[in-house]
Amino acid sequence: MINLFEHFDKAAHTLYHALKLAGHHNKTIVLEDDGFLPEQILTPYRYFSQYQVQDDHKPLYFNQIQVPRYWEIIGNNTEATVNDMGKVRAYIRYDRNSKPRIVSHVEWLDDAGRLQYVDHYTQHGVRFAQTVYDLTGNKIFRKYLDQQGHEVIYENFIAQSIIVNWQGRSHHFNHKVAFIHFFLREAGIDMNQFVINSLGLPFSVLYRLNEPGHDLLFWQENSGGHVPGNMSLMLQGEHTRDYHVIVPDQREYDILSQQLDIHAQQRLLPSGYLYDYARTNQYTANVLTMTNSDQIHHLADIVQACPKATFHIGAVTEMSDVLMAMDQYPNVRLYPAIERYTVDKLYHKCDIYLDINEGGEIINAAQRAFNHDMLILGYRDNAHNISVTASENLFDKENRAAHLIEALKDIQRKKRYFKVRLNYQKSHAHEITDKAFNQVMTHVIRQ
Repeated sequence: MINLFEHFDKAAHTLYHALKLAGHHNKTIVLEDDGFLPEQILTPYRYFSQYQVQDDHKPLYFNQIQVPRYWEIIGNNTEATVNDMGKVRAYIRYDRNSKPRIVSHVEWLDDAGRLQYVDHYTQHGVRFAQTVYDLTGNKIFRKYLDQQGHEVIYENFIAQSIIVNWQGRSHHFNHKVAFIHFFLREAGIDMNQFVINSLGLPFSVLYRLNEPGHDLLFWQENSGGHVPGNMSLMLQGEHTRDYHVIVPDQREYDILSQQLDIHAQQRLLPSGYLYDYARTNQYTANVLTMTNSDQIHHLADIVQACPKATFHIGAVTEMSDVLMAMDQYPNVRLYPAIERYTVDKLYHKCDIYLDINEGGEIINAAQRAFNHDMLILGYRDNAHNISVTASENLFDKENRAAHLIEALKDIQRKKRYFKVRLNYQKSHAHEITDKAFNQVMTHVIRQ
């Protein structure tokens, strides 16, 4: 099997790791390279540029961006800009999953402050692509560069055409599907069976392949109550390639199944995901919150109502006087300008993550809490990551967060209450056993 993903987003990442945990170590192809993919993943860019990781390659830190003389770079842990006499000339964007202040791309502006072009960087500090925009902010073209700065792929978004400079020749393609077919054949990819998670470009690539095979779609989206057109086409049968659809969300599976005929239902299967947690929850009363804001509603009420719990509050910046005042409580530990080592230590120590801070999420905090098997509790109207936070574990702020406080007290009183809420979270993330996962995979692989 070959994993064929358009993007390596959160959904693809979850499926990728579930398949590996189940013993399916498939070659993985990602069609859109963002420069920060795992090194074992193949992309058209990496193949045609013959990208090689050098021993001396390092990520690009924000103040290492090349700028004209007398221009200055101003930045902190969340954002940075390039300035010329007080005028912003570029916005430096960080990769949110890397160490602090590692550059993923730089948005350069024209004299009128409009987006002109974007330089894209890899996790090794290599400028691998540049995207050019028109005056209305629409993409015109993107060129991909090898490590010597030579253009290897040119994608025209207006004409929807692609040119590849490969082995001394220029290859022209009128649409992206034709380009992907060329890439698959040049790379010697086995076309027998693909795993996809999108009815967009990956399905178009397979549908127009005109080679026999048997493919699997993991449906990770919301149908909105109706079977998508491409899914109906996929399940009709009578194609050059055979298809099965696997649906990890039980509710989504029920909605789709009810709208299909018996023949199509046989090609639709429920499943879930496998997760490899960094540690196992120990059911302690160590509570963690990561924030760069002092707007944490009812924090003092929660701390005072739960004296047996220890609240660890970390920030990657300095803390305001409002937050520093929480140090008066004996069960509060504050970590201003927290270091990466301390963050790691706290995620291994704490068993509850309190997602109650206003403002943006820092260091991918809620997802990281989920990855460490922590119980995530929070406020309903400012939860930062709904995909890993069960609705049963979200509460209103009214009455000084009385319901959240009650939940915190309950899970401290009885371990089984803690387990119930943690199971809500695992069920919300569609977690199943490896046996159940492989039963589905064995069924479709044998077809």
